[in-house]
Amino acid sequence: MIEFKTKLEPFARGFINCESDYFGKKCAAGWVQQAKEGNIKINMRTGLCTIDNDSVLFNYTGLWCFDELKDEFKDHPEDKEDLDIIAKEIEPWTQKHNLSRYLNDLESRNYCEGHITGGYWEGHAVPDFVDVCRYGTDYLREKIEANRALNPGKDDFYDSCILSMDVFDILGERYRNLAKEYLKNRTDPEEVEKLNTIIRTFDHAPQRPCRDFAEAVIVLVMVLCVDGNDSPGYFDQYMYDFWKVTDSDIRRKYLDAIWEYFHETRIWNLTIAGSDENWNDMSNDLTYAILDIVTEKKYQTPNLTARLHRNSPKKLIEAIYRSLATGCGLPGIYNDEAVCVALERLGIPPVDSHRYVMNGCNQIDIQGKSHMGLEDGEVIMAKAVEFTLFNGESGKTGNKLGLETGDPTTFESFDEFYDAFTKQMDYMINVIVGICNAAQKEQADNIPGPLRSVLIEGCLEKGLEYKNRGPIYGHGQILIQAFAETVDSLANIKKYVYDDKRYTMAEVVDAMHKDYVGYDEMYHTFKNSEMKFGNDIEYVDSIARDVMDHFNSELLKKPTYRGGFYSSGCSPFVNAPGAGRKLGTLPNGLKTDECLIADSIGATPGCDTHGPTALLNSCLSFDQTLPGSGFILNLKFDRAIFNSSEGEEVFESLLKSYFDRKGQMVTATVVSREELLDAQIHPEDHRDLIVRVGGYCDYFVNISKSLQENVIARTSHCGA
Repeated sequence: MIEFKTKLEPFARGFINCESDYFGKKCAAGWVQQAKEGNIKINMRTGLCTIDNDSVLFNYTGLWCFDELKDEFKDHPEDKEDLDIIAKEIEPWTQKHNLSRYLNDLESRNYCEGHITGGYWEGHAVPDFVDVCRYGTDYLREKIEANRALNPGKDDFYDSCILSMDVFDILGERYRNLAKEYLKNRTDPEEVEKLNTIIRTFDHAPQRPCRDFAEAVIVLVMVLCVDGNDSPGYFDQYMYDFWKVTDSDIRRKYLDAIWEYFHETRIWNLTIAGSDENWNDMSNDLTYAILDIVTEKKYQTPNLTARLHRNSPKKLIEAIYRSLATGCGLPGIYNDEAVCVALERLGIPPVDSHRYVMNGCNQIDIQGKSHMGLEDGEVIMAKAVEFTLFNGESGKTGNKLGLETGDPTTFESFDEFYDAFTKQMDYMINVIVGICNAAQKEQADNIPGPLRSVLIEGCLEKGLEYKNRGPIYGHGQILIQAFAETVDSLANIKKYVYDDKRYTMAEVVDAMHKDYVGYDEMYHTFKNSEMKFGNDIEYVDSIARDVMDHFNSELLKKPTYRGGFYSSGCSPFVNAPGAGRKLGTLPNGLKTDECLIADSIGATPGCDTHGPTALLNSCLSFDQTLPGSGFILNLKFDRAIFNSSEGEEVFESLLKSYFDRKGQMVTATVVSREELLDAQIHPEDHRDLIVRVGGYCDYFVNISKSLQENVIARTSHCGA
């Protein structure tokens, strides 16, 4: 036991003074010390209790900003001796988190190239946070001890789980005492009421269950705050029991309060509505209250997901439309008819598949039962075209990263070229799966999560951490970039090289090497070709179907380290321009260092010229019940048309048609081109202009110039 004089770094001091060598228990001891000494506060505007992560080394995952200690040395020279000890004691544990130690040479080379990425962060999770509100920590302790008795020899794991419950009890007592102190100097009736609500909440919670919506909101925010403000999940379902027993004025007040908290912390994703395993509609009064508050506030966060299905009531669709018509970009709309089927392909039974929630931007989890919403890795699919053209070499760097599938100038048919392409794509799948499984093992070894292990089913029962195969479902999700660019490139090769024989393969390869220098006519042909995905052209869509279905089917054969299987998704987030810069010259007319690529499963921005119905038909050419992660389709609608009776009718018709044919997801950016262009010139006049970017919303003026250009270039749909 080290006797520290400093009051800095309570987490680190608790971690170091824990006598166990079990990483999870040391982290839990650190969180306990942080709960005892860290800064806490009551937001008098909302009446909610939060913590300040004032310790540099405080992190719920056990991953630390170690280098920031150097700044603390400068700011607190009087504590240098203790901070030196902390640095010395902590550093060996930080060295363990190093993905490169788990990769082979091939995986390392591809990873460094950047067209295949994985394991670069710890990922999202959606535990049953509400269990602390619903059952209380006393009940959860009993559950921990009951499972300890069934799994002898795992005491350190179960000790860490008990300590994580202590964190909430300590904070609850501190919040109650702080509220009492605040109350001494408050006379405003509204503030007095908020403080008294906190006091009555923590008179019995979190040890015992919450009794109404106000108490549940206060405790839930505390839990989310400790956990790191990840995705709350199926909010309108698990909070409804509290909602329905609470006075309407009080529950609306606390819904408003937690929504402000969600917005200010930019919490990741809430899910509402949906169906049960018998296709009964699950929307309720809270569902509509949430949509009302989104429509009223017009915030771009928190990310909101609405689930629809065959029995969704018309009034729900109308409420969703009203929210989207404000231009806030929310909610994203998912189709149970596609998502549940995809999850059932992975062996998840309907009773659980119909409980799916969105995590992060649009990754899919089964709340409280899985650890699979991780966006484990990403593949820039169009690199497989490069590897085929250059016999395994990157067109961007010249490095040998793919297979040697032969000199393409000797290929006598498109089938031969396509066969080489699929071999390159399969090779990339094997590489990314290797990287992702290495990352999963590294995280299982080095990133503990006792709190999440308590709140995700399977972990306590097995005595295993939530990252180490504890949860019931451990599937994986690999995201696709540059799909449309892949399809357009293959379509141009098929048409202009093999069908029309307008160019030889040797000319195409040379043009790609030279970035079209000396090949202006070919460049304009490829760039302006009608063979573009997103226009309901069977010639192109048949290629899209073959590519996407093959990729998705191959992934489903690949096991994860966590004990499940992989499936795909498409969630470019802010990464689309960066992915574009990883590509070399392509036969779709993309030049090196250009970055305008598709930011969803749809067309390259501006290339879908035949209307929204044609775009949806193209996206339905492949099977959207194969991917088990969110398959984003971003649509842009003209504000004037969307906000009309005709626009509402068109949108609802498009949505119904797409979902009836098992399209998985759509988002809507409602804006005018003129607004976007003026916002680039006069950003100060458009601070509240919101657009969809990948799987989330953001203010247009806050995103990068390259992302702005991507949004502007998207086709704006004004009718069917």
